[in-house]
Amino acid sequence: MAALLWTYANQQTIKPIAANFSQTKFEQIMEETQVEDLQKLLGFEFYQDIIQNPTDTWNAALLAGDSYTYNSVTYYFEGLKYVLAYFAYARYVKISAIKDTYGGFVNKQFEESRQIKRGDEANLHKDFRKIAFKYWEECQKFLSVNSSEFPYYYADPLPRRCWPSDSYNKSFYM
Repeated sequence: MAALLWTYANQQTIKPIAANFSQTKFEQIMEETQVEDLQKLLGFEFYQDIIQNPTDTWNAALLAGDSYTYNSVTYYFEGLKYVLAYFAYARYVKISAIKDTYGGFVNKQFEESRQIKRGDEANLHKDFRKIAFKYWEECQKFLSVNSSEFPYYYADPLPRRCWPSDSYNKSFYM
């Protein structure tokens, strides 16, 4: 398992989950998010560079967010931690009420509450993914301006490389 690029505390600061949800289970969601979503966005080589060198000056800036100047204009971006936090939250929305039991998967039920409809859950999932993609677009602009500092970053949409957010985004809604 690769080291996680953001912490449970980061998640709670960026997009908090329910306090009573197991931190261990959420860390599993975090790992799945990092491997599935981030690796697709960055491509295998760039993903490996980020997870192996997260404290490298430029990788750290990409993860944490920063400001940069391009054509005499200062831009701000939140960084990959925000992308990861919103992708993880989208996954959390889909599974938080599901319990794995010896008899199969079940939805949790409480007398004083009612489960949301599956369609509402799917809409929430899509909404949080859309937010993640907006943060990814900010990261892409930072990467494009500073591409000489990221030798494994490729803006072209070859299968092994970074996907433009518009085509990656559409791949989840078809």
